[in-house]
Amino acid sequence: MCPKLQVDGLALRFPEAQKAIWEKLSFTAEEGDILAVTGANASGKTCLIHALCGIIPQSITADLAGTISWGSINLRKLPLCEIYRYMSVALGDAAAQMMFPSCELEIAFALENKTLPAAEIRRRIDAAAAYFGFTSLLQQDSQGLSGGEQRLLLFAICQAMQNPILLFDEPETGLSLSSMALLKGWLQELKAEGRIVILATHNQELIDLADLEIKLSI
Repeated sequence: MCPKLQVDGLALRFPEAQKAIWEKLSFTAEEGDILAVTGANASGKTCLIHALCGIIPQSITADLAGTISWGSINLRKLPLCEIYRYMSVALGDAAAQMMFPSCELEIAFALENKTLPAAEIRRRIDAAAAYFGFTSLLQQDSQGLSGGEQRLLLFAICQAMQNPILLFDEPETGLSLSSMALLKGWLQELKAEGRIVILATHNQELIDLADLEIKLSI
Protein backbone atom coordinates (compact mmCIF):
# COMPACT_ATOMS: atom_id res chain seq x y z
CA MET A 1 0.00 0.00 0.00
CA CYS A 2 1.24 3.47 -0.89
CA PRO A 3 1.83 5.70 2.18
CA LYS A 4 -0.25 8.83 2.61
CA LEU A 5 1.01 12.24 1.61
CA GLN A 6 0.22 14.41 4.61
CA VAL A 7 0.38 18.21 4.56
CA ASP A 8 -0.21 19.92 7.91
CA GLY A 9 -0.37 23.60 8.77
CA LEU A 10 1.44 24.83 5.69
CA ALA A 11 1.99 28.60 5.64
CA LEU A 12 3.98 30.62 3.11
CA ARG A 13 5.23 34.18 3.26
CA PHE A 14 7.70 35.82 0.91
CA PRO A 15 10.29 38.33 2.19
CA GLU A 16 8.94 41.88 2.38
CA ALA A 17 5.38 40.65 1.75
CA GLN A 18 2.69 42.21 3.91
CA LYS A 19 0.78 38.97 4.36
CA ALA A 20 1.13 35.25 3.83
CA ILE A 21 0.19 33.64 0.51
CA TRP A 22 -1.77 31.08 2.49
CA GLU A 23 -1.85 29.87 6.10
CA LYS A 24 -2.86 26.71 7.96
CA LEU A 25 -3.18 24.72 4.73
CA SER A 26 -3.70 21.03 5.47
CA PHE A 27 -4.76 18.05 3.37
CA THR A 28 -4.15 14.34 2.93
CA ALA A 29 -3.66 12.42 -0.31
CA GLU A 30 -3.96 8.64 -0.26
CA GLU A 31 -3.16 5.88 -2.73
CA GLY A 32 -4.75 6.61 -6.10
CA ASP A 33 -5.92 10.11 -5.20
CA ILE A 34 -5.97 12.96 -7.71
CA LEU A 35 -6.00 16.40 -6.10
CA ALA A 36 -6.81 19.55 -8.07
CA VAL A 37 -5.39 22.81 -6.74
CA THR A 38 -7.63 25.63 -8.00
CA GLY A 39 -8.14 29.33 -7.45
CA ALA A 40 -7.70 32.71 -9.07
CA ASN A 41 -4.40 33.98 -10.42
CA ALA A 42 -2.04 34.97 -7.58
CA SER A 43 -3.82 32.65 -5.12
CA GLY A 44 -0.66 30.57 -4.76
CA LYS A 45 -1.33 27.47 -6.86
CA THR A 46 2.17 27.38 -8.37
CA CYS A 47 3.64 28.26 -4.97
CA LEU A 48 2.00 25.19 -3.48
CA ILE A 49 3.52 22.93 -6.14
CA HIS A 50 6.91 24.56 -5.52
CA ALA A 51 6.56 24.10 -1.77
CA LEU A 52 5.54 20.46 -2.01
CA CYS A 53 8.59 19.53 -4.09
CA GLY A 54 11.07 21.66 -2.12
CA ILE A 55 11.75 24.38 -4.68
CA ILE A 56 10.37 26.68 -1.97
CA PRO A 57 12.38 27.38 0.16
CA GLN A 58 15.45 25.51 -1.16
CA SER A 59 15.71 27.40 -4.47
CA ILE A 60 13.20 30.23 -4.00
CA THR A 61 13.67 32.07 -0.71
CA ALA A 62 10.56 32.27 1.45
CA ASP A 63 9.37 31.50 4.95
CA LEU A 64 7.61 28.15 4.86
CA ALA A 65 6.05 26.64 7.97
CA GLY A 66 4.28 23.33 8.46
CA THR A 67 5.03 19.73 7.61
CA ILE A 68 5.03 17.69 4.39
CA SER A 69 5.42 13.96 4.91
CA TRP A 70 5.04 10.78 2.92
CA GLY A 71 4.47 7.97 5.37
CA SER A 72 7.29 8.20 7.90
CA ILE A 73 9.47 10.36 5.63
CA ASN A 74 9.65 14.08 6.39
CA LEU A 75 10.01 15.45 2.87
CA ARG A 76 10.84 18.93 4.15
CA LYS A 77 14.11 17.64 5.58
CA LEU A 78 15.29 16.19 2.27
CA PRO A 79 17.49 18.07 -0.21
CA LEU A 80 16.10 18.55 -3.70
CA CYS A 81 18.34 15.80 -5.05
CA GLU A 82 16.62 13.31 -2.73
CA ILE A 83 13.03 14.52 -3.10
CA TYR A 84 13.06 13.47 -6.77
CA ARG A 85 13.16 9.84 -5.60
CA TYR A 86 9.59 10.27 -4.37
CA MET A 87 8.18 13.05 -6.55
CA SER A 88 8.13 13.75 -10.28
CA VAL A 89 7.41 17.35 -11.21
CA ALA A 90 6.27 19.05 -14.43
CA LEU A 91 6.41 22.80 -13.87
CA GLY A 92 4.46 25.46 -15.73
CA ASP A 93 7.41 26.62 -17.85
CA ALA A 94 8.24 23.45 -19.76
CA ALA A 95 11.12 25.01 -21.71
CA ALA A 96 12.89 25.95 -18.46
CA GLN A 97 13.14 22.26 -17.57
CA MET A 98 14.87 21.33 -20.84
CA MET A 99 18.62 20.92 -20.29
CA PHE A 100 20.01 18.48 -22.85
CA PRO A 101 20.49 18.39 -26.64
CA SER A 102 18.08 15.52 -27.26
CA CYS A 103 14.77 14.22 -25.97
CA GLU A 104 16.39 10.89 -25.19
CA LEU A 105 18.97 12.51 -22.91
CA GLU A 106 16.24 14.49 -21.15
CA ILE A 107 14.50 11.27 -20.17
CA ALA A 108 17.72 9.41 -19.44
CA PHE A 109 19.10 12.04 -17.05
CA ALA A 110 16.44 11.51 -14.39
CA LEU A 111 16.81 7.74 -14.65
CA GLU A 112 20.61 7.85 -14.43
CA ASN A 113 20.29 9.88 -11.23
CA LYS A 114 18.27 7.00 -9.83
CA THR A 115 21.30 4.76 -10.60
CA LEU A 116 19.14 2.31 -12.52
CA PRO A 117 20.78 -0.42 -14.62
CA ALA A 118 21.42 0.56 -18.23
CA ALA A 119 18.97 -2.04 -19.56
CA GLU A 120 16.19 -0.72 -17.32
CA ILE A 121 16.93 2.86 -18.37
CA ARG A 122 16.65 1.81 -22.02
CA ARG A 123 13.38 0.00 -21.39
CA ARG A 124 11.83 2.96 -19.59
CA ILE A 125 12.96 5.48 -22.21
CA ASP A 126 11.47 3.43 -25.02
CA ALA A 127 8.21 2.77 -23.17
CA ALA A 128 7.68 6.40 -22.16
CA ALA A 129 8.60 7.66 -25.62
CA ALA A 130 6.14 5.27 -27.24
CA TYR A 131 3.34 6.23 -24.85
CA PHE A 132 3.71 9.95 -25.53
CA GLY A 133 4.57 9.71 -29.23
CA PHE A 134 8.28 10.54 -29.01
CA THR A 135 9.81 7.43 -30.55
CA SER A 136 10.70 9.26 -33.77
CA LEU A 137 11.78 12.38 -31.88
CA LEU A 138 14.20 10.90 -29.36
CA GLN A 139 17.27 12.33 -31.12
CA GLN A 140 15.68 15.75 -31.71
CA ASP A 141 16.81 18.80 -29.74
CA SER A 142 14.29 19.31 -26.94
CA GLN A 143 14.65 23.09 -27.27
CA GLY A 144 13.38 22.84 -30.84
CA LEU A 145 10.08 21.26 -29.85
CA SER A 146 6.81 23.16 -29.73
CA GLY A 147 5.46 24.17 -26.33
CA GLY A 148 2.95 21.34 -26.36
CA GLU A 149 5.62 18.81 -27.35
CA GLN A 150 7.89 20.01 -24.55
CA ARG A 151 5.07 19.48 -22.09
CA LEU A 152 4.50 15.95 -23.38
CA LEU A 153 8.23 15.34 -22.98
CA LEU A 154 7.96 16.37 -19.33
CA PHE A 155 5.12 13.89 -18.94
CA ALA A 156 7.31 11.19 -20.55
CA ILE A 157 10.05 11.94 -18.02
CA CYS A 158 7.56 11.68 -15.15
CA GLN A 159 6.23 8.41 -16.56
CA ALA A 160 9.72 6.95 -16.89
CA MET A 161 10.65 7.86 -13.31
CA GLN A 162 7.74 5.80 -11.92
CA ASN A 163 7.63 7.81 -8.69
CA PRO A 164 4.72 7.43 -6.27
CA ILE A 165 3.86 11.16 -6.27
CA LEU A 166 3.45 13.36 -9.36
CA LEU A 167 3.06 17.14 -9.31
CA PHE A 168 1.84 19.17 -12.28
CA ASP A 169 1.53 22.93 -12.70
CA GLU A 170 -1.11 23.76 -15.32
CA PRO A 171 -0.40 20.58 -17.33
CA GLU A 172 -3.03 21.51 -19.93
CA THR A 173 -1.01 24.51 -21.19
CA GLY A 174 -0.21 24.29 -24.91
CA LEU A 175 -1.82 20.90 -25.45
CA SER A 176 -3.87 20.05 -28.54
CA LEU A 177 -7.20 18.29 -28.14
CA SER A 178 -5.58 14.92 -28.85
CA SER A 179 -2.77 15.59 -26.37
CA MET A 180 -5.32 16.68 -23.78
CA ALA A 181 -7.14 13.39 -24.25
CA LEU A 182 -3.83 11.57 -23.83
CA LEU A 183 -3.17 13.45 -20.58
CA LYS A 184 -6.60 12.61 -19.18
CA GLY A 185 -6.18 8.95 -20.03
CA TRP A 186 -2.72 8.89 -18.46
CA LEU A 187 -4.00 10.50 -15.25
CA GLN A 188 -6.66 7.82 -14.99
CA GLU A 189 -3.99 5.14 -15.45
CA LEU A 190 -1.84 6.72 -12.73
CA LYS A 191 -4.84 6.69 -10.43
CA ALA A 192 -5.48 3.00 -11.17
CA GLU A 193 -1.82 2.26 -10.38
CA GLY A 194 -2.19 3.86 -6.96
CA ARG A 195 -0.06 6.94 -7.65
CA ILE A 196 -0.80 10.25 -5.94
CA VAL A 197 -1.32 13.10 -8.40
CA ILE A 198 -1.54 16.79 -7.48
CA LEU A 199 -2.22 19.28 -10.25
CA ALA A 200 -2.62 23.03 -10.21
CA THR A 201 -5.10 23.86 -12.93
CA HIS A 202 -7.85 26.09 -14.28
CA ASN A 203 -9.10 23.36 -16.61
CA GLN A 204 -12.52 21.99 -15.68
CA GLU A 205 -11.95 18.69 -17.48
CA LEU A 206 -9.00 17.98 -15.20
CA ILE A 207 -10.78 19.28 -12.11
CA ASP A 208 -13.60 16.83 -12.85
CA LEU A 209 -11.10 13.95 -12.60
CA ALA A 210 -10.05 14.93 -9.09
CA ASP A 211 -11.05 13.20 -5.88
CA LEU A 212 -10.44 16.39 -3.93
CA GLU A 213 -10.34 20.06 -4.91
CA ILE A 214 -8.11 22.39 -2.90
CA LYS A 215 -9.45 25.85 -3.66
CA LEU A 216 -7.05 28.66 -2.78
CA SER A 217 -8.18 32.25 -2.31
CA ILE A 218 -6.37 35.57 -2.45
